[in-house]
Amino acid sequence: MENRYIRHILLDKIGEEGQKKLSVQTLAIVGCGGLGNIAAAYLAGAGIGELILIDGDRPDITNVHRQILYTGKETASKSRALQLKLAELNPEIKYTVHEERLSKENCERILQDADLVLECTDDPICKYLVNDFCVLENIPMIYGAIHKYEGYVSVFRNLEENDIHLRDIFPQPDLNIPSCSEVGVLSTIAGMIGLMQANEALKFILKIGETLEGKLLTYNVLTYNQMKLSLQKSWTEDIEELWETTDYTPLDCLIIPELAWSDARESRANYNWISIMTKAEHHSICDLATNHSISDLDEIVKISEEKPTIIYCRSGAKSKAFIGQLLNTHPYLELYNLAGGYMQYQKESSSD
Repeated sequence: MENRYIRHILLDKIGEEGQKKLSVQTLAIVGCGGLGNIAAAYLAGAGIGELILIDGDRPDITNVHRQILYTGKETASKSRALQLKLAELNPEIKYTVHEERLSKENCERILQDADLVLECTDDPICKYLVNDFCVLENIPMIYGAIHKYEGYVSVFRNLEENDIHLRDIFPQPDLNIPSCSEVGVLSTIAGMIGLMQANEALKFILKIGETLEGKLLTYNVLTYNQMKLSLQKSWTEDIEELWETTDYTPLDCLIIPELAWSDARESRANYNWISIMTKAEHHSICDLATNHSISDLDEIVKISEEKPTIIYCRSGAKSKAFIGQLLNTHPYLELYNLAGGYMQYQKESSSD
């Protein structure tokens, strides 16, 4: 019977030795959606020794336009459903399934045996959870992200202290970027970026070609424009200390305290009021609010440490996301979102 991997073995840069390297590798796929679907399928086909599949969500009909290994009728989790499909593609390799969301509490148990991690989720908090854990444990990571018509890929080696990682590019998660469920995503960009992640994984393991270590690839599927940005080390803080003080709770799992204007009005002097609206749209609430950009993180934290703080934006959505970001890194702060934002304040004030 002809060797399943003969087309790999015939390649001068792989051969039998290269294929053996692939067969002893354990790769973790964090997120089995649009990126993970495609990356896992090609890595299984390539003969990776073991794939660890991590995802507790179930597929639904809105997923299948880009998560093509699902039908939307599955009753199992994405990780289990993907494992069943991959086992048909290549029954020779090992599959380990974790039908749960990755968290700070289970990260070590799930990822400790991985030689390489592919971060394939659309959850900004999870991306930083995986990044920080991989930096601390010296596990290489393949980063992938998509937004509407664009995709991003990089390779973080994480083997030496000066190796570049996600926080050198984006120091903090941007929780204001809308998700696929809010703004949509073109199906093909998910496939392309997932495939690029798988490609980078194979090159990294085999030490062939030019990987994206120290670079960020950006790709636009509408124009075919792409850029490879050279990255520089910029993060100087202690990742271990950050890990100890951050809980990495996903935004959709956070309970953000909210106060309506009608409930806070009489005691408004007991709070700091911070508007994160742009200067052009900013309006003070009873002249008590200060206006800050969300990039003024240190100043906002300093103000919020003085006493309970109410943060608001125009509609309440952006401020809720921002509070989630603050509480992930500063869980001791007493923060409240102004329910409905400045628009709701206007309505309540006009009815007084």
